[in-house]
Amino acid sequence: MEDLNLKPVQKAALSLIQNDLRFLYTVIKRINPNESNYIPSLLPYMGVIIDGAEEWVKAINNSSKVKLEIPIFSKSEQNYYEEMRNSIKMWQNEYSVIYEALKEAYRVSDDYFGNVCKPIAKKMKLYDIFGVDRANGVICGNTILCYYYSPLFSYGRNNGEFIKAMSVIGGKYIKLFDATKEYPVDTSIKYDVRDYGGFVKSPVGNVFSDKFILFSVLCQINFIVCCIDFWVREEISTKMRFAYLLYYSLLHIIPQINSKLKANLVIDTKWESWQFRNTMAHYKLGVALKKDELLFEDKLFGLTQKYFKSDYLTVKNGIMQELESLACQIGDYLQLKDAVIKVNR
Repeated sequence: MEDLNLKPVQKAALSLIQNDLRFLYTVIKRINPNESNYIPSLLPYMGVIIDGAEEWVKAINNSSKVKLEIPIFSKSEQNYYEEMRNSIKMWQNEYSVIYEALKEAYRVSDDYFGNVCKPIAKKMKLYDIFGVDRANGVICGNTILCYYYSPLFSYGRNNGEFIKAMSVIGGKYIKLFDATKEYPVDTSIKYDVRDYGGFVKSPVGNVFSDKFILFSVLCQINFIVCCIDFWVREEISTKMRFAYLLYYSLLHIIPQINSKLKANLVIDTKWESWQFRNTMAHYKLGVALKKDELLFEDKLFGLTQKYFKSDYLTVKNGIMQELESLACQIGDYLQLKDAVIKVNR
C-alpha cells in the first residue's frame, strides 16, 4: 500500500476500508457460527464492504502505475456479492414488495421443516418454523431474514463449499489491506438461537402476518445496536456506516408500516441526507469531500461536518438514539418484554 502514492482523499477511503475489514476479521475470529446466525444476519453489510473494496481496488489499479496484486471478482463472485449487497436495500422497497418477499421466505421455511418432520408432527403443526437470534436474550435476527439475505441459499442442499469459495476473496482483501487485528469486544454479550413454531409459539404468532414484518424491523435494529455498536468496544466508522444505512431505509418504510398497521411509530427525519447515505454505501470519498475539507482526526474525515454541520459523535449518537427509540416503540406495539438490550452508553 505504501508504494501506491495515494492522494489524501484516497488515504482517507483506505482507512475506512481497513476499519470495515478489521470488523469482519473480528467477526471471523470471535463469532461461533454454530451458536448463532450472526454471520448470515451480517451478509448485507458484508456485501457492502467486499463489493465496495473491490470497486476501490479496480479504481486504484486503473489510475496507478503500481497495481494491487489481488484478483478482481470472477463472474460468479460478482453476482454473489452484488446480490448480497443489494439485500441491504430491502427496507427501501415498497411495503407490499417487502411483505411478499418475506412471506415467500417464511413459506419456504415452513414447507421445508414441515416436510422433514414426522407426518403426525406435520399434521398437528408441531415443528419449528423459524429461529430467532438473541443477544443476552434480546432478539437481534431471524432465519427468515437470513434466508432473504443469503444469495443462492436453499434448504436441504449443501451450500457450504460454494459459500466457502465465495468467501475466499474476502479473506484476501483482509490480508491485502493489513486488517488482521481484532477490535476489543464486549464478551458479556452472549449470542444464541431460539426456535419457534409448534410447542413454542412465536412472539408474533405461528402464521405469517404484518406483525412479522414489524418483528423483522426490530431484529434489524437490534442487530445494529446489540451485535455491532455495543459488541465492539472501540468507536469505529463501521458503526456509523451500518447504522445510517438502516436508519435511512427506515425513514422510507416506517410511514408505510404506520399506514398498514394503523400504528403511530415515530422516527425523526432530522438526519436525512441522500448524499450522506451514498457516502456510507461506498468508499468514493472524492465525490463528497475536497482535499481542503478533509479532517483526518475525525472518524469520517469531515463528512458529518459537511452534511449536518455537526461532529461525528453527535450525529452517530443521534442516529443510534433514533434506532433505539424505534425499537422500544416496536417492542411496546408487539408487547414484547425484551425489545432492547440493557447496556449503558
